[in-house]
Amino acid sequence: MKPEEYDILDLIPQRPPMVLIDQLISVSEKSAVGRLFIRKSNVFCENGFLQEGGLMEFIAQTAAAYEGYRQLSLQEEVKPGFIGAIKNLSITFLPEINTEIQSEIIVDNELLGYTLITGKIFQKNTVVAECEMRILVGTPEGK
Repeated sequence: MKPEEYDILDLIPQRPPMVLIDQLISVSEKSAVGRLFIRKSNVFCENGFLQEGGLMEFIAQTAAAYEGYRQLSLQEEVKPGFIGAIKNLSITFLPEINTEIQSEIIVDNELLGYTLITGKIFQKNTVVAECEMRILVGTPEGK
């Protein structure tokens, strides 16, 4: 199946109200693109804008959907992931509710259970935010 054909809840371990990705649009060997329509009901929205924590979580959930897609493609169980570190976070602006944003993650390296990614969020070709993230796939004990 193509990534956009999956229900996003099949690809990520998060459940409402903590879901911050609507669809995984595309996947390649080392990258993925996700989409989110920002609703007023989003737990990370305040005063009409998606807040910083929501932006970081959107990048992390795009990485989770990418990994979930890879695992399902190999007929494996989708494993949870945990943010280990965030570096070089830059936020240009907070996107408004009732608008759409897209995330792009690039896998820089995978080592000892950690996945190192670079993530960016765009709104109409303008960079909203970007960062580097270290994500542990599996349980905190590495299982």
